Amino acid sequence: MNYSENFGCSDMKTTKPYKLYHWDRVDVLKEVAQYGVVQIMSPPKTPDAFLNFLASLGSLMFTEGEIPVTGHPLLNVVTNANRKTKPKSTFHSDTSYISRPPSNSALIAIEVPKAGGATLFSDQYAALDSLDDDLRTLLQGAEVLHTATGVQKVQSEWHPLVRYNPQSGRKALFLTSIARCKRLRLADGTDRTDLLQDLYDVSLTNTPHIKHDWSLGDVLLWDNRCTMHAADHSDVHGTRTLFRGLIRGEKPICGGAVDLRDGGVATSHI
Repeated sequence: MNYSENFGCSDMKTTKPYKLYHWDRVDVLKEVAQYGVVQIMSPPKTPDAFLNFLASLGSLMFTEGEIPVTGHPLLNVVTNANRKTKPKSTFHSDTSYISRPPSNSALIAIEVPKAGGATLFSDQYAALDSLDDDLRTLLQGAEVLHTATGVQKVQSEWHPLVRYNPQSGRKALFLTSIARCKRLRLADGTDRTDLLQDLYDVSLTNTPHIKHDWSLGDVLLWDNRCTMHAADHSDVHGTRTLFRGLIRGEKPICGGAVDLRDGGVATSHI
């Protein structure tokens, strides 16, 4: 199934992002972990203010190979301008192929098209909850090999398929685009890569979706531990430019407690 073919379908049921009216660090991180994605109301107005807001939430990071924003090397440009081909509409989790992927990502809208270009999010808590008991038992302790694509330097990392979110205390199905999910192995080492496509499809068909239609200056913040996201490039009219910032996360674990003060080292397991 190529989910991008469904973008723009009138029968796709979506909701809007939860609106967040305060910037208290603890509350912001807990609420984005609860809702998956939030829209920051009265948002930061400039790239500098956007960076300061993100830095108040955690340590910033940059993905190798992205195009940095001039004068703001910790932000990268997301745009359809000057492209010969239309960008892909593929659900994914940001930079999941490193040891400590970003826990949170954020976008600020710099240029918005006349029509189209929305961003959609899946609910990976709901994806996990939708699996039958036998499959969930089989997948207990399973890991997925996340691998970078389209870059010269090959980067890969094994991460738990069922990931614990220390901010919400809940577990979610932790996946990214199929092109970057190279292998799936069970806790006993058995290869079950054959399950990946079905698990990905479940994430996108059995869960509610959040959709955001951009306006100039909008700021969205989401939790990569419990969502996947994709831009709808199916019918964009005009230039779509956003700046993205990333907050470094802890090393993913399948369950337990994570000390968020010491770089995200698991301190116990359940």
